[in-house]
Amino acid sequence: MKKREIVLVSIMGILTIAIVLFGYKYAAGEKDALLNEVEKQTETVSETVSSQESTVAESDTSEAYSQFLAAFSENRSNTTVVDYLQYVHHHTKEVNVAFFGDVAADAAWTKSAIAAIQADYPLENLTTSFFSHPSDSSSVFLSSQYVQEMVAINPDVIFYTIPTKTDQVVDISLVDSTQNIYAIYDEIRAALPDALIVLVTPPPAEAKMSDWNSRTLDYQNYTNNLISENAVFTVPLFDLHADFLAELSNRSEVLATFTDTAGLELNEAGQQLYGEMFANSLLTKMIDTTAGLYVEGEKPDYTPIAPNLVVPEMPVAEIEETVSEETVYEEPVYEESTYVAPTYVAPTYVAPTYVAPTYVEPTYVEPTYVEPVTEEPVPSMDTSSSTSETPTVDSAS
Repeated sequence: MKKREIVLVSIMGILTIAIVLFGYKYAAGEKDALLNEVEKQTETVSETVSSQESTVAESDTSEAYSQFLAAFSENRSNTTVVDYLQYVHHHTKEVNVAFFGDVAADAAWTKSAIAAIQADYPLENLTTSFFSHPSDSSSVFLSSQYVQEMVAINPDVIFYTIPTKTDQVVDISLVDSTQNIYAIYDEIRAALPDALIVLVTPPPAEAKMSDWNSRTLDYQNYTNNLISENAVFTVPLFDLHADFLAELSNRSEVLATFTDTAGLELNEAGQQLYGEMFANSLLTKMIDTTAGLYVEGEKPDYTPIAPNLVVPEMPVAEIEETVSEETVYEEPVYEESTYVAPTYVAPTYVAPTYVAPTYVEPTYVEPTYVEPVTEEPVPSMDTSSSTSETPTVDSAS
C-alpha cells in the first residue's frame, strides 16, 4: 500500500510540476501577445499624432506662403529678386536664371551667390544659363542675334552686365553707349515680355581706371553716365562695382589684393567677395519687378526707353548729369546791298620848279719841285784778294 501511495504522490508531483511549467509558458505567451498589442496601439497613436502634426505644419506653411504671395502681389514694385524668384518658382515649379553680356561663362561669383540663396530658400528647381560676350561693345550687341539666343530657353530672370568697359575701348561717345544699352534692354523686353531684366555694373578693373581714350574717358565715366540716367527710370539695377569698392574701403583693403597681376580680372578672393555682394543685392536690394511674370492681376503697359531717351553728354571732371539747352538754328536774314558808283576826281597837275646849278670855278695849285739826289759810285774790290780772305767753313758745323 505504501508503495502505491508513493507512486501516486510521485505522479501527482510530476503533474503539478507540468501544470506549473505550462502555466508559466502560457503566461509568458500571453504577456508577449499583450506587449505586442500595446506596441501596435502605441505605433498607431504615434502615427496618428505625427499625421496630425504634419497636417498642422503643412497648414501653417501653406498659410504663411499664402500670406507671402499676397504681400508680394501688393508690393511687387518694391521688392527683392529673391522674393520674385520664389513667386515664379511657386507658380511654375521651376525657375531659370540667365547671365548675359560682359560676364564670363560659368563665372565663379554667380555660382556661389546662387548656391547661397538655394540653401536658404525653396528654390530647388533653379537652373542657370550663360550668354557670355565680354569683348563686344554695345554697338555689336545691337547688330548681332545675341538676344534671340536667349529666347530658346525663355529665362525668368536675366542679369545683364553692361558692356561699358568695351565701349570705352572702342571710343564711342557717352550718349551712344547709354542709348545702345537701353536699346538692347528694349530688345530683350520685346523678345521675352515675361522676363525680369536686371542691369549689372561690371567688376572693377584697376588697370582700366584712368586709362583714358581719345575723349579723355575711362570705363567708369561710361558706367556712371548710365547710372545717372537710370535714376529717372524704373529699370532694376545692381551697382556691384560701387558696392565692391565700398566694401574694400570698409575693410581698409586695396583693389590689387582682389585682382590678377595684370589688374584686369578678379582673382579667387575677388570672385568670392563679388559673389557676396551679388547675393546681398539679391536678398536686400529693393527693385521694381512689375516687368516680370504676372500670374494674377493686370500687367502694366511698357513704353520702350531708347526711342525717347535724350542723354546729355556728361563732363569728364565731374560725373553728374547736366542739362543743356538745345541749340536752335536761326537762318540768317540777307539784306540786298545798294550799289553806289564811285565819284571820279581828276588829278591836279603841279609843274616842278627848275633850280639852275651854281658853277664853282676850280683853283689851280702848282706842284712843288723836288731836286733828285745824285749818289757817287762805290769803288770795286779785288776779287782774288777777297776770295783768299774768305774763311773756310767747317763742314762739321
